[in-house]
Amino acid sequence: MHDINFKYESLKELIRKHNHNYYVLDDPEISDQEYDLLFKKLLEIENTNPEFVSADSPSQRVGITPLDGFNSFNHKKQMLSLANVFSREELVDFFTRVNKRLVDINEYEIFCEPKMDGAAISIIYIDGILTTGATRGDGIKGEDVTSNVKTIKSIPQRLLLSKKYPIPSYLEVRGEVYISKDNFIHLNKTASTNNQKIFANPRNAAAGSLRQLDPKITSQRPLSFIAHGIGEIKDVDVDSLDEFFEILSEFGLPVNPLNKKVLNIDACMQYYADILKKREEIPFDIDGVVYKINSFNYQSKLGEVSRSPRWAIAHKFPAEEATTSIKSIDFQVGRTGILTPVARLKPVKVGGVIVSNCTLHNIDEVKRLDPRVGDTVVIRRAGDVIPQIIKVVLSKRLSNSSKVTIPIVCPSCGAGTLNENASDWVVTRDENNQVVKKFGSKIEAEHFKSLENKDYSIQEIKNKAAFIKCSAEFTCPEIVKGNIVHFVSRKAFDIEGLGQEIINTFNKKGYLNDVADIFKLKIYKDELTSIDGFGEKSISNLLNSIEQSRRVDLHKLIYSLGISEVGEATSRNLAQEYKNIHSFVDANFDHLLEIDDIGSKVASNIVNYMQTDFAQSLLPRIIKELNVINVKEVDLADLPLNGIQVVLTGKLTNFSRDEIKENLILKGAKVASSVSSKTNFVIAGENAGSKLKKALELNVKIYDENEYESILKNPSQYI
Repeated sequence: MHDINFKYESLKELIRKHNHNYYVLDDPEISDQEYDLLFKKLLEIENTNPEFVSADSPSQRVGITPLDGFNSFNHKKQMLSLANVFSREELVDFFTRVNKRLVDINEYEIFCEPKMDGAAISIIYIDGILTTGATRGDGIKGEDVTSNVKTIKSIPQRLLLSKKYPIPSYLEVRGEVYISKDNFIHLNKTASTNNQKIFANPRNAAAGSLRQLDPKITSQRPLSFIAHGIGEIKDVDVDSLDEFFEILSEFGLPVNPLNKKVLNIDACMQYYADILKKREEIPFDIDGVVYKINSFNYQSKLGEVSRSPRWAIAHKFPAEEATTSIKSIDFQVGRTGILTPVARLKPVKVGGVIVSNCTLHNIDEVKRLDPRVGDTVVIRRAGDVIPQIIKVVLSKRLSNSSKVTIPIVCPSCGAGTLNENASDWVVTRDENNQVVKKFGSKIEAEHFKSLENKDYSIQEIKNKAAFIKCSAEFTCPEIVKGNIVHFVSRKAFDIEGLGQEIINTFNKKGYLNDVADIFKLKIYKDELTSIDGFGEKSISNLLNSIEQSRRVDLHKLIYSLGISEVGEATSRNLAQEYKNIHSFVDANFDHLLEIDDIGSKVASNIVNYMQTDFAQSLLPRIIKELNVINVKEVDLADLPLNGIQVVLTGKLTNFSRDEIKENLILKGAKVASSVSSKTNFVIAGENAGSKLKKALELNVKIYDENEYESILKNPSQYI
């Protein structure tokens, strides 16, 4: 028995070595036939001695039982995303910020690598055995996809033994799951032959394959893996990225051979140029390069913000252009009822993505470009930017082409369309009908008239708009579904599992006709579970998420209503003022105007919304279902930024705008949208425009985002 066990363990190790040579190094030492014989011997031993079979055996890559759904996985250390730069000037700004924080360090190494365009994952080894694979998710919580990760042949199930380094008791590696260009073409050819869905691009194919509930399906997809970062390593001392990647190579994990260490910005730019030149011949999709400070000690000194590290930056490639043709042009109805023209294109690859649709934005854009069915067009896409038509090739236009017909009825509900912007309301004198003042709403005009106490009249003037709109307002099905999408979004109720496609399905089935119906879905649990594609576990997870969302902060409830121009910051200000939802519902125009950052337009939008039959019917039904967390009365005098008004402007790279707003508000500050004489200071990022100019004119204090942290720690020094 001992001899058989020894033979078995030796055979496993030998197969692991050949797997590494074939899938990682692309340098097989034996023929496919010889490999098949080795694998056959392994299976024979396991069939005869099932007690030998372990989870790390090469035979155990594919799970047996499909899952009902994925469990969530909490990352021990947040998986951060990278901030982007697009020019040498922006890169210089990045390293200037680095140098300020590494003020006592004369020189440091920069680790350069291609920016993979795949699906980010975390894989964990305990005592050398692969135990966990998880998606990035939101960086804090992902999905446990271990069964699928184990099917990826370039990821060893057991780390290879190394003569230089001991096997760590714990190793977390971050990396990218991808599909090579050649494999992607083959995958789509196979799908087309079998009348299956064609994948849009390798990244989506990789991400979708990782999220298959049946590991056997994942195993049939040509997935590969490259490591690009460290989560945690124990029992092995490592000081830098290049040393870490050397260790990973020793353990049999794939790293990018194009990685390189440099010492300055010029060398970074040269690396960027070299990779860009090689882009087409690189076997996988990339959309830029990444620069990282090599030393882990220096990385620690630099630190990180909520979403991205200060020690790394992505240098994105320039926009890519491609030529294709327009197959059709139709109109989509958005959440606000606006009809957006969309060009349906002959699919073309641009910026690493297969593009088949392209928004034309509004009627003015249609008039400017004059796109027509059959036209040859040039489209542009950079990174994750929405593709846009930048040119119509008129020399190739068909002689019988026709201009786009602007719809007179809504394509969703059949109601008439309006080619009107918000009305202007003009206050006039009776004599000669002389205009006294113009307003954006009737409420504003009436307010002015009441204050003046003169014999004025009010007239409505309809304005032509650059867009057309469905006249049905809140009853149009597409508007309804758009409102539901907004209601469940992260900044609102944050209901997991209720995305656009599921909302469409439930709406079509009659279970979800407005946002209040969300809280009635539990009644239809059996019916929902019976819908194709919905398992019992996924429906249970969705219903649990809905139940958890019933306890909601007042400002999130206000934001979720989708009132025009009432964003997150304004919702917080409103919540702070009114304390509870009932007081907010009853808000009057005059009181709203007294609130900082609430102008007459926003005040009108709120009052008009509350007066609609839609709101008066819907709001009581929503409130009935919720446990709204009212704003507690606090002694504002105790807050260090009480009475301070702040404006944010420009591109903020180290912190998210939402994060800065949140922290300033918690300190008592009011975050306004425009600079005025009431503004105490401005936090300005890159490419700040008119707000910065106004602040300079008014002699308002200006701080950059690096000083923002100091403001939070010691506000008195800055106000």
